[in-house]
Amino acid sequence: MTAPLELHNSATGKILPAIGPLLIGAIFAFGVVQGIAAGANGGHVLVIALLSAGCLALGFFLARGAFDTSVKVVLDSQGFRDRRAGDVLVPWRKVRSVRLTSGKGSAMLNFELTEEPPDEIKYAPANVVNLILPFGKTIVHMEVSSLDARGDDMLDAIRKFAPHVVVNR
Repeated sequence: MTAPLELHNSATGKILPAIGPLLIGAIFAFGVVQGIAAGANGGHVLVIALLSAGCLALGFFLARGAFDTSVKVVLDSQGFRDRRAGDVLVPWRKVRSVRLTSGKGSAMLNFELTEEPPDEIKYAPANVVNLILPFGKTIVHMEVSSLDARGDDMLDAIRKFAPHVVVNR
């Protein structure tokens, strides 16, 4: 029996997207200090201070995932479980195919199921588009670019755990 593949957040996959908002927030904060020193209108300084606080809060919110060491995704002989999207085991017998889609630095595994996914997965933020569109009701999306494994490694593990699943790159 093969050991399960447990995936965690990638530190760089979480910190790098946070650099932009942190940098912009710092620039706005510098503008606030400059405005106060120059005696600018309090209303304008307040707006810039709020923008600074918002950007810094977003940056820290994005960066906090780099310090989360809990297991996010588990692939094993039973099926797959994404704790970020419902935390429900999807058995391999319900998976028809899986496709790796990537582009511009982001990657996603799209699992085509034989039936609709459980409600916990269906209403997860990663799959909300399926609620709006009239097609793709049996597709489950798993974002993998923020995990500590590459999409190709995950496809190899899926081939090992579930040889009947059609794997597309």
